[in-house]
Amino acid sequence: MLLVDRLVDKTDTHATAELRISESSTFFRKGKGVPAYVGLEYMAQTVAAFDGAQQVENAAEPSIGFLLGSRRYLSDRDYFGSGDHLLVDVEMVFNDGNMASFDCSINVNGEPAVSATLNVYRPGPGEFPPM
Repeated sequence: MLLVDRLVDKTDTHATAELRISESSTFFRKGKGVPAYVGLEYMAQTVAAFDGAQQVENAAEPSIGFLLGSRRYLSDRDYFGSGDHLLVDVEMVFNDGNMASFDCSINVNGEPAVSATLNVYRPGPGEFPPM
């Protein structure tokens, strides 16, 4: 399931993805929009896109990763409405090689709307059986 439209910026510690909400968006509820809690998945997918791009830059294959949890998911709205333009920013604040933590935010139509911290885990070689 791919929910973000594209990665628009990436550095060694930061990435930004974007998407536009429409009535055809996954999880869209007619008359309301996409529930704001789906923003957690937008953040997780932006972290995954960041990590995949990092792996490719380092001549490695992108690999599986896991969302371990989130802290302080704060949203100023209940839904993202049809036509809303979302920019999802993730900033790596900790990385020990396998585990990492990202401060994340979502701007809606240029205004801050959602924030959270995500903790993620990417197994090292041989730590997770191939699928």
